[in-house]
Amino acid sequence: MIVPPLVPGTTGDDLEVLVLEGDDRIRDVRALLADAEDAAGIPLVDEAEQERLAGLAAGAPRPTTWRSALLCRDDQAVAYSAVTAPQQSGTAIGDVAVRRPIRAADQVTARALAVARDLAADLGGAHVQVWMRAVGPAELAAASVAGFAIERRLLILGRALPSHDPRGVDALARLQAEGTTIRAYRPENDDAEVVAVLAAAYAGTEDAGWDLARFRERRGWSWFRPEDLLVAAEPDGRLAGLHWLKRRGTGAGEVYNLAVHPQAQGRGVGPALLHAGLDHLTALGCAEVILWVDAANARAVRLYEHHGFITRWQDLAAGSDTEAAGSDTEAVGS
Repeated sequence: MIVPPLVPGTTGDDLEVLVLEGDDRIRDVRALLADAEDAAGIPLVDEAEQERLAGLAAGAPRPTTWRSALLCRDDQAVAYSAVTAPQQSGTAIGDVAVRRPIRAADQVTARALAVARDLAADLGGAHVQVWMRAVGPAELAAASVAGFAIERRLLILGRALPSHDPRGVDALARLQAEGTTIRAYRPENDDAEVVAVLAAAYAGTEDAGWDLARFRERRGWSWFRPEDLLVAAEPDGRLAGLHWLKRRGTGAGEVYNLAVHPQAQGRGVGPALLHAGLDHLTALGCAEVILWVDAANARAVRLYEHHGFITRWQDLAAGSDTEAAGSDTEAVGS
């Protein structure tokens, strides 16, 4: 057990911090996250973290590039912090999830953020970026108290289905008249072109770095279905864009990724793919659809709002330098 130092100004000294090894307390972690998800209405950690936890529960070894901790009050799990090893930028990425509702939520969240920062430092990260989902005043206050700055905002937009969207119908008809076909992804055959679209569409953004390994990892996740990845195929075989969909259960679907190759911009590929995807979800029995979009991506936000989406909630990424960054600075100056 490792107990990180308290965050100045918080009263989280009634919390026991357990840095986890192997499959320690995996049932408690998963139960906490399930309860928090039920209370919030959404998962409070990302899919990659869910996959790591599922692997651990199934007996897989704990990855050496991953650190996690459980925060307990009177032996009840109240918060969870997890961090993965830093990227080339030196930034470690993490998640914090707090039981809801809970007494002194801002103080618990601030302590969980401080724990995430310590875990990142242990992994050698000079900086850590921690995601908090379905945020409210408690999370914002906690970030400030713990010395974190808000680095990204994701808007979660939603709308009812079916869409009855004449803009999308017109865009799809124009695209088809040009000879572009919207069809389901073909495993292996389309992989290189799918990656080409994702790499080009996200170049220079926070979501850059798509390659075959990353795509095939995502394709291997338990929820992936080839028929739910729609592509806009040109007559010469190249892909102009894609609409990657996810079935969320209970009659809900998700726009997991809508991407258009920059060379195909301005032809209505995005609206056409969006319309085709919403029709696909409707045919599957979905009554609503949600999506995540970076608040800084004004073009994408406008597209979705024009097609009837409204903001449901926000997710925030809060960032902070770590002790590892301070140590590096001292070493250079010595």
